[in-house]
Amino acid sequence: MRFRKSLRAFARDERGVMLAEFLIMLPLVIWGLLALFVYWDVFKTINITQKAAYSISDLLSRQEVITPAFLNGLPGVLAFLTPGTQGSRMRITSFEYNQTTNKYVVLFSCSPGNSIDLPLTATNLDQMKPTIPIMDNMDSMILVETWVGYQPDFDTGLLNVTGTLDGLTMTQSILTRPRARRVCLAGPPECAPACA
Repeated sequence: MRFRKSLRAFARDERGVMLAEFLIMLPLVIWGLLALFVYWDVFKTINITQKAAYSISDLLSRQEVITPAFLNGLPGVLAFLTPGTQGSRMRITSFEYNQTTNKYVVLFSCSPGNSIDLPLTATNLDQMKPTIPIMDNMDSMILVETWVGYQPDFDTGLLNVTGTLDGLTMTQSILTRPRARRVCLAGPPECAPACA
């Protein structure tokens, strides 16, 4: 009888329940705080890489003829504008539109430091036509493409349910109309078909 009474009293006793619940929830709260930090950092990095690509595109749009030395200095600018990222690459393409043939003409396409092997061709640009604004005859544009690696400070993947952000690469493609008629790469001929 006495044992039953003590068992009932123990079952009704709620002292220490909050502490037990807190200890059960603590790992989830810590994981949630880390996940919020990581996802905030991801969106901050996306914003930074987008602004960096726009800045480089604007810098190029103010030029008429650029030299290979100028072009090869741009990865340093991108690295400076995207601190804390894991390696960055870019490809710069200057092209114009020929209304008579309804084709894009690539003035030059190259990757400073040869970080991207394949330059863009007129065929690639034709495939991108839905994303390129309508252009007048002999109008030109600059396409700046950036690839910036991201490595999170914490891996918040919970038993592979939420996925992981390891090895994430953030890409940006910025089209800008130059202030002059076109942007060319210095060298013979004036608008070189590739980086020399």
